This record gives sequence, structure tokens and C-alpha cells, in this order.
Amino acid sequence: MMISTYVKAIGLRKILARYLLPAVILILMIVIGGPQLFAENEATVNPSRNRDQSSQTDFSFTAPKGFLGFRIGRFFPQADSDFFDMVTKNLTLEKSDFQSWDFGIDGGADLQKRVELIFSFDYSRRTKASEFRNYVDANNLPITQTTRIEQIPLTGGVKFLLIPRGRGVGKFAWLPSAIVPYIGGGAGVLWYRLEQEGDFVDESSNEIFSDHLTSSGWAPTVYAGGGADIHVFKTAFLTLDLRYVYAKPELNREFVSFKSLDLSGLRVSAGLQFHF
Repeated sequence: MMISTYVKAIGLRKILARYLLPAVILILMIVIGGPQLFAENEATVNPSRNRDQSSQTDFSFTAPKGFLGFRIGRFFPQADSDFFDMVTKNLTLEKSDFQSWDFGIDGGADLQKRVELIFSFDYSRRTKASEFRNYVDANNLPITQTTRIEQIPLTGGVKFLLIPRGRGVGKFAWLPSAIVPYIGGGAGVLWYRLEQEGDFVDESSNEIFSDHLTSSGWAPTVYAGGGADIHVFKTAFLTLDLRYVYAKPELNREFVSFKSLDLSGLRVSAGLQFHF
């Protein structure tokens, strides 16, 4: 038990060191370097220069009250459960094979000057063909099958902006900040589907049989992360988003010998947000 716990801890440290730590360092660099980059601070240091530039900067007549955007990125699963241990041991699969493209849509509203409410829809799917490592059929051919994992998290959360998204100039203009770093978190529900289709081996009798195994359902999920919104034009921002997601749904009866399915992992994505 102690050895198993130690191995899992080592695996988690590798994920944090490889993906989460570099992203956190990048965000901190943006925050630390902010006073030299953000137009809000530069206006305090050099008001006359800011007045000259304000006529050339995209502006709106009023501060935005909401936003809508899309993202595309990559999902790096932790895959730390007995199902993934089994398939990587018996089939020609690795945990990295379950990395997948992630598509997201965000919408929300401004709650306060530095607080935004955000609702997110994400979709990811991974299909991977494999074969048994240690078995072949009567014709000495591989015993093949396909594993597919599909997931849709629906979440609501809060973004805490480390600087304001913009500032008012007089009564009739609003200028966006050049870079807006943020942290945040949220919770919601996740729908998943796990499928295995093809030929399998009964290890007790070495019998080869065909089957189509399916498990699907809903499970709670939470996330925490951060990122930065970079002003592009008018009220459009390039968003760089990083989230660590936790979700462990229970498997259906067709996978009765397994415990929960670990769908936790890191979502790294970029996209455009339009504030209005």
C-alpha cells in the first residue's frame, strides 16, 4: 500500500513539474513584469505620452459587461486509475496515448471591476487502436481492439483579474489593458463515454471473443487555474488558459471489476474572447 501511494505521488509530481509548474512561472513573469507592460501603469508614469497614444488605441464608449469566446487546446490526462493500468499493461497503449484535442466555448459577465463570472463548455475525444502485447490468434495474427474516451465538462466559475481589464478615459471612452493576467476556479458536471470494441482474451481459458463494452454517465468536476488575456483589437482578446481538472466518474457494470475512471488532468488552450 505504501509503495503504491509513493508511485502515484511520483506520477503526480511529474505531471506538475512538466505542465503546471512552467505555466505558473509564465503567469508570475507576466504579473511581475506587468508594471512595465500594462498601459494602466504607464499612464501613471507618463500621462502626456498616454494622451498621445490614446487616439491611436482601440477604445469603446462604455466598459464591457459580458463576453463570449472560443478556445482550442490540448488535454493531458493524469490517467491514474486501475483501468488505465490494465490497458497499458495488457494492450499496446501508453497513458500518453489518451492525450486529446480540446475544444471550448466560454461566456460570462462582469461582476465587479476585477471579477468575472464564466461558464464553460469543453469537448474532447480520443480514439486509439491497439492489440494485445502477449497474445496472438490461431493464425498468429494480432488480437486488435479500439479504445475510445469522450468527455464533455460543463462548468461555472469565477475569474479574478490581477489588473483591471481596462480604464475609463473621461466620460465617453474606455481603453482596454494590453495584458490581463488572471487566476480562477469553478465546478460543474462532466459527461463521459468509455468504449472498447474488438477482440479480447479470456485469460483464464485463453479463449478469444468479440465484444463492445460501454460505460457512460455524469460525474461532478472541479477545476483551478489561470492564464492571461492579451488585447488584440477593439474589445477582442487573445486568451491563454490553463486549468487543472479533477473528475473521477464511476464505471458501469460492463466494467464492474474496475473502480472509478480517472479523467483528471491538465487542459491548456488558446482562443479569442469578444467583450461587449
